[in-house]
Amino acid sequence: MKIKLLALLSLPMLLASCAQDDVLDPNTNMQNEAQAVAGDTSANKGPFDLTRYTLLKESTNHPQVLEAGQSISMEYSGSTYRFIMQTDNNLVLYRERPGFNTVLWHSNTYRSSGTPRLIVQNDGNMVIYRDGNALWSSNTAVNYHVANPHVKLQLYSRSGAAIPSGYRIKVVLGGNNEERNSIIVEDFF
Repeated sequence: MKIKLLALLSLPMLLASCAQDDVLDPNTNMQNEAQAVAGDTSANKGPFDLTRYTLLKESTNHPQVLEAGQSISMEYSGSTYRFIMQTDNNLVLYRERPGFNTVLWHSNTYRSSGTPRLIVQNDGNMVIYRDGNALWSSNTAVNYHVANPHVKLQLYSRSGAAIPSGYRIKVVLGGNNEERNSIIVEDFF
């Protein structure tokens, strides 16, 4: 009886250890991320399929600039996901459901005055400006020209053997006809 109990208690530690091995191998993560972006749910992650991501929806509006009060949004299964440049200078990602608004991420750039503007620049950087002065940046600048820079939302389902089912939302910078950087990645239930 003690051996069975010990084996049962050690299984979660073994699974967590395998998950850490996946996290520490950058080549595996990049391959799995690329498969998840493509919507491939059959990503081979070794002997245990610990986490699986499936693309559910992508925003159709991919702007380069968000003025104060403007947002990108998409709806899925009764929820609206909104990425908004608020008039208080804070950039916020919300999940809105009837009776509930949940902040999934925010830039923490609240200021009581000024006019904010979010710009995805041709150098690959996403920057919040207030009256022409930078408040926040994604720190993703490159040393070449990025054509058609833009920002978009992507929603994924998340499942796996060692985690509860849920969702993952990403704010993605694009340009040069590719997805260049995932700026914000938030998991939730």
